[in-house]
Formats: sequence, structure tokens, C-alpha cells
Amino acid sequence: MRVGSQVEGPRRSVGSRHSTDLKGSFQPQRIMFPIRKRTFAITALVGALVYGSQHYTLTGWQHLRVKKVGDEKPTPEAVEIGWRSSNPVPLAPNTSTADPVPQKLANGLEKEGQGSSPWSGWGTLISRTSTTERPVSATSSNNDPRIRIATFNLHSFGESKLQKLPVVETLARIVRQFDVIALQHIHSRQTDILPMLLDRINMSDRRYDYCIGPRVGPENAKQQFAFLFDTARIETDRDQLYTVEDPQNLMDYEPLVGWFRTKRLRAEEAFTFSLVNVRIDPASTDRERALLSALVRSVRQDGRAEDDVILLGDFSSSSTQIQAVPGLGLHMAIDEIATTVSGEWMLDNILFPTRSTDEFTGRAGVIDFLRQLNLSYDQAMQVSSHLPVWAEFSAVEGGVAR
Repeated sequence: MRVGSQVEGPRRSVGSRHSTDLKGSFQPQRIMFPIRKRTFAITALVGALVYGSQHYTLTGWQHLRVKKVGDEKPTPEAVEIGWRSSNPVPLAPNTSTADPVPQKLANGLEKEGQGSSPWSGWGTLISRTSTTERPVSATSSNNDPRIRIATFNLHSFGESKLQKLPVVETLARIVRQFDVIALQHIHSRQTDILPMLLDRINMSDRRYDYCIGPRVGPENAKQQFAFLFDTARIETDRDQLYTVEDPQNLMDYEPLVGWFRTKRLRAEEAFTFSLVNVRIDPASTDRERALLSALVRSVRQDGRAEDDVILLGDFSSSSTQIQAVPGLGLHMAIDEIATTVSGEWMLDNILFPTRSTDEFTGRAGVIDFLRQLNLSYDQAMQVSSHLPVWAEFSAVEGGVAR
């Protein structure tokens, strides 16, 4: 778990001037005229300031601060995106605005083999619509034999965030580091909110497209899932995009499933995979986490015969809690690493089959964009309370490229 800190430099008191005894050589009559000129200049300057304060308003004057010469200057990245807040990263956050890992709430869940299966109907289409490694590069070669898959909970991404240019620019910089990224918690009534974000993302040498699912969840908390992908490196079959049907409302937010394939390779060589975009309700963590095994089986039986089924998103669970799910048999990209800006909680992860997904290169991690982009804690929280999680895979089916 990381702990942010901001070390303050040593304080220095202003030194006092020491008079020098010139032993009789001091001749006041020779400096009277310069002193009078300086006094007049200072008086005129003070008068001008008083007059100006009464008749003019200096925009930003209230934010003016005195800074000692030699103090550390903000990085070009922080200046460019226009952040204004200067709140420091807390040394040891005591609270988190991210959804905490909830206590056990499971009760009454029907077990397999007892009566009708609670998952009959999953897979039906209802809508066609580390840090363990160094931060990944913001650029990617089209000939790179590897791809980076990521997940990011945007923490209520809607109109208010879209109106903040620094937030949008930060999101764009994050997305450009990956070839395909699953997004959760898009909360907006607008239908063009993702295209507007995409416009900013595409102000670079990479071109992204998106797939978005329908609004799911409780009536008072509808959200959307989405996938963004680099069109030069990844392609998708939009006819295979679907939301998993959940007729018994076993999960508050029905997962979004998309099928993808790497480009610039022969079809028989390209890595194909299904991404299952998940967000587990923090109020029902234990109950919904127990359903992950059945969810994986359902997606594997959706007709594509895809063995590389990758679950990614906000599981509201630590790696230890996920490992305890019976029959899951999935490898976790990261293990016991905080995925929130506060550094307190592990909520997000990427899960994939240990036996069938040979394409995993072993590289994965969490992007701490707070430090990567030199943001303050307050600035980072305006983007999201979560951190992106990523994993690297071979672009070649079978994992030839490492």
C-alpha cells in the first residue's frame, strides 16, 4: 500500500541587517538627496496601489502568493492541463471517499444443484448496443507484439466532470496508455458524453473508438459500462456486444461483454478474447462475488467458444477475497495492491484463466496517476477515487510474443 507524502523544506528565518561602524567616514549629507528621491518613489507607488485597488479589480490577485527563490516548480504536465488547486497529498489518509470493502452481507443465495439454477438466462442478449511495474508508455507502436488491457472505474463520470478541462485531459492521458480499456460508472443522461471524451482522447497520434452498453442498475442509480480501444491495434465485432441477462436480479449491475481481436496479424494468429466488464455493488459484495464462477461459465457458453474470457472491473474486493470464491480458477493481474487514490483499498482487478490464457506476459500493475501527472490529492479525486489497473498480453494467439 502506498502512502503519499509531501516533505516540506527547512524553514529559514529572514536574516537581519548588521550595521557597519565606519569610524568617522559616515557622511550623511552626501546621501540625503538619494534618500529623498527613494522616499518619493515609494510614496508614489503606495499611492498608485491604493488608487488602483479602489478603481480596478485585478483578476487572480487573491491567489497571489510569495514563493522563495529555488522552491520546486510545477512540472510542465501539471501546468499544461490547467489545474488550480494546490492541496497537498495527505501523509496518511484516514478516510476514503472510494467505496469501502463492505462487510459480509450474503444470505439466502441459492446454491448450485438445489432447485432451479439462479443463472438460467445468463448469457441471453438483452442489448446489442504495481504499482508492480513502471507506468506504461503513453505511446504504442502498431507493430508492438504486445497489447495492454486496462480497467478504470470513473467514479460517476457525467456532465460535471466533462465540463472540467483538466479532468478530461487527465482522463485522455490515462486512456492513451492502453490498447483497450474497460470503463465503469458512467453516470449521465446524455447520449454523447463518451464521444465528447473521445474527441479529447483522439487529439493525439492514436485513434480510439468505443462500445457502450445500456443503462443498468437500480432506478435511482443507473450507470453504463463501456470499452475504449485503439483502432489501429484492436478490432471488435459489435454484433457480439451484449449485456448479460439477469432475470432474478442477482447482481445490481449486469456485466457488459465484448469480443475483441488484435490487428495487423493473420486471423489465425491474432489473439482473440472476451472482456467481461464488471462492477460489484459495494452493498452486496459477498453475495455478488460468489456469482463470478457462474458468470464466467455463462460467457464461455455464449456461442463464440472463446476460451480467453477476461473479467475486469471494480470487484469491491481484495485479491484474498477473490481467491476464496469457489470454482473460480482465475489468475489475478495484481495481488494485494491498493487501487484507490487514498491508498487504502484494493477494489479493482483483472482476472483471466490460468490454463487457457497463455498470452499473459507477466507484466501488470496499477497506474498511480496522482504521481505520474504530479497532481494533488484533491485534483486526483476530481478525476476518480479509483486508480486504473492494467495487464499486458501477447498480441499473438498462444503467447508467442513476450
